[in-house]
Amino acid sequence: MSYSLAFSQAVMTVLFVADKIEQGIFDFVPTQTLAGALNISGPSAVKILRSLSRAGIIETKEGRHGGVRMARRPAEVTVLDVFNAIEQGRPMFKTSFNMNVSGSKPTRAQEVLSGLLSEAEQAMKGRLSETTVADLIRAINAL
Repeated sequence: MSYSLAFSQAVMTVLFVADKIEQGIFDFVPTQTLAGALNISGPSAVKILRSLSRAGIIETKEGRHGGVRMARRPAEVTVLDVFNAIEQGRPMFKTSFNMNVSGSKPTRAQEVLSGLLSEAEQAMKGRLSETTVADLIRAINAL
């Protein structure tokens, strides 16, 4: 699979920031606090936050009282939104096989497998589109 760890880290980042709203904290969360709590390296956190900000999921503010906070309500952000912000159109499965055999069977095998993997990716994206950050926060708080 070719998806990065950054996607999972981005979901956790959004959950961390969104949960602050649930706690009645509407201030910006310092980036260093967020990165430390989630054990994400500084450079990785910056890259993730930049992608989430570009997608309009979070907003950032520099300076002494800066950091990050949600730009949209958690109920308006799907896990697919986070996925798209991070993965930016990269495919889940690499299907360029570069096999050393040729002919109709190997070609058809590649087509069949590529079709299956494409369907699986679309199903995953469909599921992610059905789940909002608010849904995840509710599930977490129900425990």
